[in-house]
Amino acid sequence: MIRPFRAGDLFLIQRLGRQATKLNTIQALVQPQVTWLAALLAVLPWNVGKLTTYVLHQRGHGLVRAGFLQAQKRYNRPEADIILLAPALDTAWGHPAIWEKLLSHYSTAAAQQQIARLYIDAPDQPLPVTTFSHVGFKVYTRQTVWRLNALHTESSAAWVTPSVRAQTKTDEWALHRLYARITPPQVQQAEGIQAHNAVKPPLLDGWQSGLRQSFVFDKGGDLYGCLRIHPGRSGIWLQLWVDPQQNDPEIVRQLIGCALTTLRVHHVQLPVYIGVRDYQGGISVTLSDFGFAPFTDRAKMVKHVVQWVRSATPLLVPSLERVRKVVPAPFVLPEAIPPAHDKAQPVMRHLYPEEVRLMSPQIGHPDCSHQTLIADRPARSVAVVGSRLSIVLPSTNYREHAT
Repeated sequence: MIRPFRAGDLFLIQRLGRQATKLNTIQALVQPQVTWLAALLAVLPWNVGKLTTYVLHQRGHGLVRAGFLQAQKRYNRPEADIILLAPALDTAWGHPAIWEKLLSHYSTAAAQQQIARLYIDAPDQPLPVTTFSHVGFKVYTRQTVWRLNALHTESSAAWVTPSVRAQTKTDEWALHRLYARITPPQVQQAEGIQAHNAVKPPLLDGWQSGLRQSFVFDKGGDLYGCLRIHPGRSGIWLQLWVDPQQNDPEIVRQLIGCALTTLRVHHVQLPVYIGVRDYQGGISVTLSDFGFAPFTDRAKMVKHVVQWVRSATPLLVPSLERVRKVVPAPFVLPEAIPPAHDKAQPVMRHLYPEEVRLMSPQIGHPDCSHQTLIADRPARSVAVVGSRLSIVLPSTNYREHAT
């Protein structure tokens, strides 16, 4: 049974929280949260963090007994991050089926909340990546996290150049072009840039909490790099975007030097972390010169949630084809019957508009009974063939009576 967090689940969250796997690198390194306290504060009405907790509790099941999931919706974006899953897979109570059940349930709940994409920053290890792949997540890029010790932060700050300046509102279009140049299409699609409900690129949208400053590398009015500083109580996170086509390590050197100088001015003595993605080549050498060292490898995964869309559907109704209108033909006199050897040729003559008497079997016999046909309109012509009399009338409106 999976359901949202209740106050009675507090002890379960507190016990399993010590065995949880953190799936948001920035939050885990820079601004870690107490698991049970975050779940408890999320039920308050004035909570604006949009953090939700789902609890799995099954009795009588040997492998899948208990677990929970925490997710947080990004501010003003149709996206959410999976913060953690418990228990971890490498613990005694951990099992991939627990994670798969919780993730499947939350995917259904996310569709009802109009969330389009779910993100996971998983450890780059076979078992976690395979488990997430079973429920629809896929890797769109990999990232190496570098760490600078707090003792080396002040000694490395010695780079202040006029090419690096603070980001302004007028730089939005140039930064959008920079993001389009340096980011592969599959990453842009995963980050929602090419989606139907497109959002701003990450370097233009400050949905991550704690953003303090952002710097750009300006050379002749063109921007070739951008760096953001996200401070926290446990560390500092640097996010770097550099145009690889320039192939100039000086851009990276000046941006990182400016960030470290800013931290020294504010007397910040905390570890500094920076994430380098696999398509950002040429940065590792410069980071080593500043004293950074590789800290952990992560696999960034995304799942596109199926959305319910209501659209009008045309209703098909049967229809009958219209009958074409008949155009009346003009009256045409019948053609003469062609002559034949064994038949007498008809004799055609006109009749006057008087009463026409039809006598049978022979025309003009005085003893035979006869009929009188009174026509409303005069006959046009008469044809005599043998002993038969044919009269052509202009209309079928006639009446007859016996005489």
